[in-house]
Amino acid sequence: MKLTLSFLLLLLLVLPTFARSAFYQWVDGQGVTHLTDDPDTIPVRYQKRAKKLGLSEERVPSGPAATPQAPPPPQPVPQADQPPGAQEGVFGGHTEPWWREKFTSLRGELDTLQKDLADRQTKLLALRRKRVLYSRAQDREAVNAMQDAISSDEVRIAELQRQISALELQAAKAAVPVQWRQ
Repeated sequence: MKLTLSFLLLLLLVLPTFARSAFYQWVDGQGVTHLTDDPDTIPVRYQKRAKKLGLSEERVPSGPAATPQAPPPPQPVPQADQPPGAQEGVFGGHTEPWWREKFTSLRGELDTLQKDLADRQTKLLALRRKRVLYSRAQDREAVNAMQDAISSDEVRIAELQRQISALELQAAKAAVPVQWRQ
């Protein structure tokens, strides 16, 4: 009886490790992140770049409003071995042009995506009306493709907003002048 009970307990402890499934993530040529649990569905040209995700590594949210977790902001490199005065104009290990370029590029991409998103949402409404009137397969495919594009844009916008807020936090910790953050 004790042996059977011990065997069942051992089986219950080992079984979940076999049931754990893996997910695969890859980014296509247009910058869209894809997730799947079947590695055979990954296109051949992206298989080398596909990353295997375990359930314990990263949680994948569900739903249209769900967004991925923001990566932690990079830690500034300590500059203790530098003589005083050698770090003039350097904040958080970076100079003024780096900070300005980083903020400008992130905000520029965010503005472009937000403008494109509004255009795509307008086109989606037109496609939905057309689908209701004609009810053809190609109209249905166009609506689905536009919904996918809008969804990926929304995810990228959320990611850029998180990157900007992380950069703002890093800049605040490094005491970067506000003029450099524009």
